[in-house]
Amino acid sequence: MRRVLLLIVSIIFIIQPAMAEAGLEDYSNIDRAWDGQEAVTNEQFEEAIDTLEANKKKKEAKQRKKLIKKIGGGGTSLHPGLDPSGEIKPMGEIGEEEARILNVPVHLIIDGKRLDKGFYRILAERKDNKIYLLFYQSRFLKGKVEAYETDDDFDKETIDFTELLPHDEKYVKVIYGSLDVNAYTYIMYE
Repeated sequence: MRRVLLLIVSIIFIIQPAMAEAGLEDYSNIDRAWDGQEAVTNEQFEEAIDTLEANKKKKEAKQRKKLIKKIGGGGTSLHPGLDPSGEIKPMGEIGEEEARILNVPVHLIIDGKRLDKGFYRILAERKDNKIYLLFYQSRFLKGKVEAYETDDDFDKETIDFTELLPHDEKYVKVIYGSLDVNAYTYIMYE
């Protein structure tokens, strides 16, 4: 070990003066360092930036179409008013109310129709002095349930929340809270 360390130190002492003689002290080449390079005008710079941004947008569009095809449907929508190749908002651009997601691990029965298990965005709507909880997947309304307004905050630490709780063998309890309303409802499940 000592021999290796001694060898490394001696090589450093031998190479260091040789490097200093080879040109580290000679700065005469500094004036010619930029020879052969042309100045770039503002127009050329803007063209280059525009080209890079256009290429980036093309690449993102291609990846979006590829993802839509991979998910299924070949990029066609079952709803004629919605274009699947349209711009998709990232979660950071969606309001806090729209970002409350509920994981439903069972099939729910809403208005005699089956609501498959999965992830749903839950929104509250006040209409005709009644509160409704709306179950969305993507942009599509999948179910609407009447809920009961309450002053109870369900011992939650945050103002905005939604949660699915077991109630009994036939029903689950969905609780919802926002700055505007706190509500709950019971929904039958399979």
